[in-house]
Amino acid sequence: MKLESVNIKRFRSIESGELADCGGFNVLIGKNNSGKSNILSAIYAFFACMKSGNVVTLNPPIRQEIDFFEKEIEFPIDITLTFSLSLAERDALIRDIVTEAPQMKNAADGLDPSLRLSVTVSIARPPAGFGFVSNITLGGTVRPDAKRPDSEWLLISVGNEAASELYDQFSHVRQCGEEVEMLHEMMRRYTSRYFDEVKSEGRRRSSLRYLLPSRGVTKPSSELVSELETMVDEAKSYEDFSSAVQTLETRIQEDAARVQEEPIRNKIGTFAGEESSIPNYVRNLLHGISKMKVLYLIEQRKPIGKEEAARLLSLKVSRGGPEVLQSIQETVSALLGVQIDAFQSDSPSRRGETTAEMDVDNFLVEVNGSGIREALRMILDFEFEHPDILLIEEPEMHLHPSLETSMMRYLERISSGCQAFIATHSTNFLDTGEMKNVYLVSKPDSTRIQLVDYEDAEAQIPRELGIRLSSLFMFDRLVFVEGTSDETILREWASTLRVNFSQSNVGFIHMEGARNFTHFAAKATISFLTKRQVQMRFIIDRDERDGAEIDKLKKIAGENAVVKVLERRELENYLICPRAIIEFIGLKRKLSGNQSEQELPTESDVENTIEKCAEKLKQIAIEKRVANILCRPVYPSTERLFESPQETTIVDRVADEIQQLIEQLGEARSTAEDVYKEQSDDVNSSWQSSKLAIVPGDILLDMVCREYDVRFKKDRDGARLAALMNEDEIAMEIKEIIHGIGGERSVIVRGQ
Repeated sequence: MKLESVNIKRFRSIESGELADCGGFNVLIGKNNSGKSNILSAIYAFFACMKSGNVVTLNPPIRQEIDFFEKEIEFPIDITLTFSLSLAERDALIRDIVTEAPQMKNAADGLDPSLRLSVTVSIARPPAGFGFVSNITLGGTVRPDAKRPDSEWLLISVGNEAASELYDQFSHVRQCGEEVEMLHEMMRRYTSRYFDEVKSEGRRRSSLRYLLPSRGVTKPSSELVSELETMVDEAKSYEDFSSAVQTLETRIQEDAARVQEEPIRNKIGTFAGEESSIPNYVRNLLHGISKMKVLYLIEQRKPIGKEEAARLLSLKVSRGGPEVLQSIQETVSALLGVQIDAFQSDSPSRRGETTAEMDVDNFLVEVNGSGIREALRMILDFEFEHPDILLIEEPEMHLHPSLETSMMRYLERISSGCQAFIATHSTNFLDTGEMKNVYLVSKPDSTRIQLVDYEDAEAQIPRELGIRLSSLFMFDRLVFVEGTSDETILREWASTLRVNFSQSNVGFIHMEGARNFTHFAAKATISFLTKRQVQMRFIIDRDERDGAEIDKLKKIAGENAVVKVLERRELENYLICPRAIIEFIGLKRKLSGNQSEQELPTESDVENTIEKCAEKLKQIAIEKRVANILCRPVYPSTERLFESPQETTIVDRVADEIQQLIEQLGEARSTAEDVYKEQSDDVNSSWQSSKLAIVPGDILLDMVCREYDVRFKKDRDGARLAALMNEDEIAMEIKEIIHGIGGERSVIVRGQ
């Protein structure tokens, strides 16, 4: 059997959710508290209920009120797993059905080999809280426009009333079985000598309660103790008492068998119609599912140690074991780069028993780092158990990024023979490998599960943009900025303004300069993100752009993205704050090891220095504007080359195209003086009021800092200076940007 889908209803944070189209390696990725672990717990709970091979499970792992969605216990928890069957499994099922209901042979023979087996386990409301198989069907593929498959065959349907009857039956049978075990244990303790002492000394008969140990969840009933006390009184010898106990055991076993075979009053639906008992083909089917081995590694895993050492040591001395041990050692060495081995300990345990120890590169495993121990936990558990289904929470826990990648590849490799389901926060599982079964788990109100359209993303998003695919699926809002320093500065200001970007699920993408804006704002990228309902904002330095250029950028982005061009030249211009600059100078002196008692400048000193340095940059500001206008790149048009009449040769057409470019450049050269005068006049007219918004901010800050024997490096120091600014020192424009990025989700005015 292969697990193909998981449907969960009313379990913890999951009101209704589905893992569809499961493959060999399935990755559940999402934020903390989104419900990833609940999905794995539901899968584990299903197989735990299957473990006995019975329709009813008396003690499922989930049964408390808190396990029900919003603690609403009116309806049961439903966990439905759908499997594909091999041809042999399908044929065995048909044989079982025909054996029990020969009249259904023609119908059974007509079953489509491609039908999927769907099994639903329901968890009844507390306090009973038992689990039961409520439905088993064979169904085909569901059409997009249909709610049910084209063909569906019911194998069993158990209603709540019938389930309660079956629960009573199984409870009684279990109690009988545990009472028989109690009697066996009692007779091992209740020797003939003890019997003689009781008879001769008149010892209290109630001592039988001590000799009757509890078994499982069953305690000795007062009726059973009373009956045994009567048997002691009436028995003339230990042999008589032993015989009476054996008779009691037989009677209890016969009672259990009678109850188990007793038909229930509330009918259950089956392949052949309504029945009063569970068909054998259902019992065989459940028994087959119960044989599936499931390994569940929860987030808080048991530390690796003596138990694993003992298993490795036993391989050394068992038939065929050394080959298995060598295979495990080679796997660990290839993945982790360490050598493991197990030896008999020189120090016996407190009880004098010999114990085993595991070495990792000749050191006890207990003294190795947590990353190695966590990785060994996963590897050894799998290599020892070889499960059919592997469930792992947070496989990246404590792992170095390179080790994380190695473990991901290992899990991918073993998934060829074992279905793996992992819950993770790590985007490496999304960005590194070729993922075909990635599920995005989120919880706006209840847990939602979305199969990531990975191929669509790869097709729509050009690889050369360098956008990590995880960014497209992990965030509700994406902010495109020109570089890394822009992100770090904005995050520092957001912290000061108490705006939590993480809570709003904000991600940043670095365009590495505004020149790449057109590529990142490509129609395919915007369309894909819009379809995912991701809010997009582009924050761009003004530099030397005029109004026409800004309008062009907004037009490229369209109505589905917000384009914000800063009012000042660049983000660093908003860092020009005298008080914060003084603190920054002191910080840089400490970082450089300058322990001199040189006094820090006053705010008046820094303000004067800023003014002086700004004046020195006036000419640079003018020249940058002139260069922006006159030195715009010109490109030959291949389209024009082939739009020309075909009578001319390609050489002539290329020559004409080059001539047009020469004429454009000649026109720019002829207007150079006029452009320079125009830009000089424009800068001069607004210089006194706006000089700190016009000059290059990063250059100005570095010039000011140099006056005090320190340096300002944009990429490294931007966030440091931003962190030193108070809330009232942050410009209103920046505050609006920050709140726009991290505020409550709302309808936004596009193109603003």
